[in-house]
Amino acid sequence: MTNYFFRFSLCFLVLACQGNTVPQFRVHPSDSKLRLSQDIFYEKILPTMAGKKLMLATNPSGIGTSPKKIISSFEKHKITLEHLIGLEHGFLGLEEEFSQTPVTMDSTFNRPLYHIYRIKDVELRELVRDVDYVLFDVQDVGMRCYTYLSVLKRLMDALKNTKTKLIVLDHIHVAMHLPPMGEKMNPRHLNFAGEFPSLLITGMTTGEAAIFYNKEFLKESVDLNVIPVEGYKRGMYFEDTGIPWTTPSPNLPMVDSARNYLSLVLLEGVNVSVGRGTQAPFVYFGAPWMTNPEELANKLSSIGDKSYYFSTVYFKPTFGPHKGKICSGLRMNLVRPDYDPMLLAYELIRLMKETYPNDFKWSKGSTNHWIDQLWGNDHFRTSINEGKSYSEFHNSYASEEENERKRIKPYLLY
Repeated sequence: MTNYFFRFSLCFLVLACQGNTVPQFRVHPSDSKLRLSQDIFYEKILPTMAGKKLMLATNPSGIGTSPKKIISSFEKHKITLEHLIGLEHGFLGLEEEFSQTPVTMDSTFNRPLYHIYRIKDVELRELVRDVDYVLFDVQDVGMRCYTYLSVLKRLMDALKNTKTKLIVLDHIHVAMHLPPMGEKMNPRHLNFAGEFPSLLITGMTTGEAAIFYNKEFLKESVDLNVIPVEGYKRGMYFEDTGIPWTTPSPNLPMVDSARNYLSLVLLEGVNVSVGRGTQAPFVYFGAPWMTNPEELANKLSSIGDKSYYFSTVYFKPTFGPHKGKICSGLRMNLVRPDYDPMLLAYELIRLMKETYPNDFKWSKGSTNHWIDQLWGNDHFRTSINEGKSYSEFHNSYASEEENERKRIKPYLLY
């Protein structure tokens, strides 16, 4: 009888434990085995900069998340913060629009904030010569069109053959599992969102991109020091690292937004809203003319091997296309992170054009189509217009991806 009671109690405990098992979506930061580059910087690098002058390019996705720590640490080591570099979304990462003036005064540090996309190259070169170090520390997403790599390139071009040292604090991003994807930028379509010489999906971290650019294009003429993330192994998904997501720009508030961005950013080349100015940017997308989004969702259900699915949604964007109008559209629900973003982008836009032939339009600027500036050339747009399948489209540049994979391999840190 005692033995029976023991077995019953053991089975009950096992079942109870199984019943209370909750899936873990991400690693808690306290359980992370990684060491962030900014922690290494404050402990090991910053003390060696005592008494020096510094230019800082950051926002709340880097050490800019704690201005008080920057101020106190710099004061402790008698480091002078001479200049700030304004990235696309401003020092606090809150601005939707580019600054209209080249220089503004930052109220936090009481220092000039130079908006790198407004100042001339010769002016930037003079600024970097005024300091001993340039510190670059922002969260990237692994795409050429995300303009922080353009900022890095412009800084490195200005630093070429100077005595000023560049320190890059590296970050792990959401596309770490992806190789280089897409095509290179045709000079005819060159723009601020396409200056870095990589494929659309770079296959590199910010630090790796800096090493790559310095060796391949500047012949190592920049005195570069990249501080890597310690303990990271390539292939680990962002959610498995225990690194907290710190918003790098207003429209990537969540990890899901950043993951969806890898494909949905190409929707900015057509006449729909991608949810900018809503509670779910790069999760919602749609337009007032998308009157039957269920049909589009059903067509999309056959691709992606159940890595994602789409559900209908209504929203009113407060910024960008269709501002202030009620949009019907879809919500992208990510099931697994290992999806092919180029396949999804191509099929989504192809099927959108097929479903709404009278309303769908390619958005156009003063000279080029926006999609051409994002992709790098007109190949994406013309292939869809000509009715080509994704396989036909991708096969035409697959060798370029393979060549790029081999080219960047010597510069990978993880």
